[in-house]
Amino acid sequence: MIRSLLFSTLTLLFISALQPSIQRRGAVGIVTAFAFKHEVRAGRSINKGVTAVRELSSTATDGATATTDSASIHVPVGKDGDGAYTAATKGCFDVIDEATPLVLQEVRKQPIDTGRPFHVADYGTADGGTSLGLLTKIVRAVRERTGTESDKEEQHEIVIHYEDQLMNEWKSVFNHALGYKQVTDAYGRDVSVPTDEGDVYVEASGVGFHSQCYPSSSIDLGVSFTAMHWLSTSPSSLKGTTEVMHAARCSTGPPAAEHLQAGKDWSSILGARSKELVKGGRFVCVNFCVSGEGYFLGQTDRGASMWDSFLASWNKLHADGLIDERERLGVSFPNYYRTTAEFMDGIQKHPHLKLISAEERIVRCPYREQYVNGGNDNMSPQEYAKSFVPTTKTWSHSTFKAALGNERSDEEKEQILEKFWKNYEDLVARNPEDHGMDYVHSYLVIEKV
Repeated sequence: MIRSLLFSTLTLLFISALQPSIQRRGAVGIVTAFAFKHEVRAGRSINKGVTAVRELSSTATDGATATTDSASIHVPVGKDGDGAYTAATKGCFDVIDEATPLVLQEVRKQPIDTGRPFHVADYGTADGGTSLGLLTKIVRAVRERTGTESDKEEQHEIVIHYEDQLMNEWKSVFNHALGYKQVTDAYGRDVSVPTDEGDVYVEASGVGFHSQCYPSSSIDLGVSFTAMHWLSTSPSSLKGTTEVMHAARCSTGPPAAEHLQAGKDWSSILGARSKELVKGGRFVCVNFCVSGEGYFLGQTDRGASMWDSFLASWNKLHADGLIDERERLGVSFPNYYRTTAEFMDGIQKHPHLKLISAEERIVRCPYREQYVNGGNDNMSPQEYAKSFVPTTKTWSHSTFKAALGNERSDEEKEQILEKFWKNYEDLVARNPEDHGMDYVHSYLVIEKV
C-alpha cells in the first residue's frame, strides 16, 4: 500500500544556517516551511520518512546531473545559498518592472478579505531574488486597500508562498526573502525586501507548478515570471537528428511531441491555478513566447542570435575533439515558447478563468544596452563577455550537461562545459555589441471567476 504524505520538514535544513541571522535581525512572524508531496511505503514512521526525504532529494539531484534523462529537469547553477541566479540574471528585474503596473492595478481592483491574511504565490521563483521589489510593492498596495499601511499594530498580514521544484536553491530563497543577502538590480540599485515591512510571512513549496501546490480557494494573487516554459517532461524530439536545439528554432514549426506536451502542461498549470485562486483572485503570468514577428528569447531584431552562438560554441567542442557526434547532436531543450494565441486558447478552455489582458513585450538585454550606451566605459570586450555570458548559463547549463555521455564522470563533464562557455565568451569578445539576450514575453492577466 502506498500513501502520499505532505511534509513541512526541510525547514530543519535551513533553520540551523539561518538561526543566528534571525536572532540578530529580530525578524517578526517569519514562517520558513518547505512543503512537498512524495509517496512513501506504508508503515514507515514519520521520522524515517523525513530521513528518506533528505535521501531522495540528494538522489534526485545526483540523477539529474548524471544521466541524459535529466533533460526533463532544470538543475540550478551555483552553490545553494549564494544566489547565483539573481546575481547573473539582471534582465529579469526589467521584465518584472514591466509587469509591475499590471500587477498593482489588479491588486487595487480585486476583492480583498480583511478578515484573513492576503496570500501571494510566486510560481517558479528560482532563488527568489528578482521578484523581491515587486512583492514589497504588493504588500504596500494591499495595506493601502485595507487602510492598514500606517498602523504598525494592525497591519494586514501577508503570506508569501515561494514555489519551485524540489531541487531548487531554497537556501538562496530564504537568504533573499529574509534580507540576509542584499539584492541589487541590473543597474546596481538595492532592492527592497518585503519582510522588512513587518507582519509578512514566508513559506516555500517544492511541489512544482504543473500540479496544485496550495489548498483550493487559498491564493489571492499568483505571479510567475519566465518560468512556465519549462515542460513537466521532455519528449527530446530534437536529439540525434538535427543541429536545432530548441523547438522555437524549427523552420517548419515545433515538433509535434513538444507542441502536444506544452499544450497538456499549460492546461495542467491553468487547472491548478483555477483551484488554488479565491474567487476574484488574479494570476499574472509573464512567460516566454514566440511573438507575432517570430521573435523569441535571444533572437530578435537586434544582433546575433543567441542560439546561433550556442550552436557555434558547441560545435567547436566537436571540432576540437572534445565531444563525439552523438553528443554534438544531443541537445534538446526541455522547454517550449508558446505563442500568445496558444496561451489564450488554453485559458478559454477553463470555465473558471477569465483573460483580462494579453500583450507581447520585448525587454532589451540590460548587459548589452549598458555596454553599447556607454554605461560601462572602462569595460573591455573580454570583460563584457565574462559579465554577459553567465546570464545565458544560469538556465541552460544543465541541458548542455545532459547531452554529454553517461560514461563521462561529472568532473569530466564540467571540464568540457567550462571549455564550452569559454568558446562562447571568445565569440562574444570578438564583436561584443552584437551579443545580448533580449527577452520576449506574453504578459497575461487572468481572473478567477
